[in-house]
Amino acid sequence: MDRKIIGQLVLAALVAAGAGCFRNTVSTIELKIPAMKTDACGQLVQSAVGRLGEGAILDVRLDPAAQTAWVKYDNVRLGRRNIEVAVRNAGFAVNDLPANEEARKKLAPECGGDEK
Repeated sequence: MDRKIIGQLVLAALVAAGAGCFRNTVSTIELKIPAMKTDACGQLVQSAVGRLGEGAILDVRLDPAAQTAWVKYDNVRLGRRNIEVAVRNAGFAVNDLPANEEARKKLAPECGGDEK
């Protein structure tokens, strides 16, 4: 085989291998949000996450009783930390991030406690 054919075969193999890298672009993150105890607090979390961009957030499930949210998102367009920071900036402690204190002060009393 001449070098040109070998080069084309190698290039085709690389393209085929690279095509598999982006097959699964959907991830789900679990958010532990201690202060999300009511549906109203959950709606604030959902609103904050929803502002991250149309098409990037695919689904948000909330369980205020468990103080947990699950966000399904396009991991090519958005990172896990982006979601956590959006919740933090809404005034809620989330996973390992403390609440943004200025935003927390603006929350209703039932959404502002148990940040640790």
